[in-house]
Amino acid sequence: MALSDRIKLVLEENQLSQYELAKRMNVSQATVAFWCTGRTKNLRGDYASKLSRLFGYDQSWLSDGIGSPYSIPAVHSNIAMAEIGTQRIPLIEFNKIGSDIETRLYPYLLTDMETSDKAYAVAIKDSSMLPKFEIGDRVIIDPEVRPIPGDFVIARIDEKEPIFRKIKELSSDGGNTRYEFVPLNDDFSVIRSDQHVIEILGTMIEHRKYRKP
Repeated sequence: MALSDRIKLVLEENQLSQYELAKRMNVSQATVAFWCTGRTKNLRGDYASKLSRLFGYDQSWLSDGIGSPYSIPAVHSNIAMAEIGTQRIPLIEFNKIGSDIETRLYPYLLTDMETSDKAYAVAIKDSSMLPKFEIGDRVIIDPEVRPIPGDFVIARIDEKEPIFRKIKELSSDGGNTRYEFVPLNDDFSVIRSDQHVIEILGTMIEHRKYRKP
């Protein structure tokens, strides 16, 4: 099985897009695209090792196609080994986003992703981003990551309390690009950058869901 087929299997079984896999692996989307199109023939050992830790596939199979895809019996193929995170991300309140606060006083989440020292986490507080984001879900935000259309961001609208939305590009005219900040729940309104003063406070790099009672 070619590397492109092996990576496509990983994407399919874990219901990931190329973009989402790139985020989890902390590589560029172009790198994952090269894996999927066959431009890259063999997977580097460190990439294979991280894929194995994240999703439970056999490292030798990932790197060169030898043996079975699964480090554990195939019947358990939906179980991935979790990588232990060492990066501490402060879990702050929505109304504290963008403020000068003492983050060491807050609880924290652990992540295995590389982030800037300005990264923070918040809990989703309303239903504006249902069904993908439920109240109580945690998202890790990095102010140093520049968003691209389709990303989820924290934004301050008209100097009010920040909101969490999906960013969508409308048009670009002479270098002046207009954006929409879109809720996933149709009961909430879309906000346009040409109608409001908008400050983007960070881009989501990780989403965590929890069992609801």
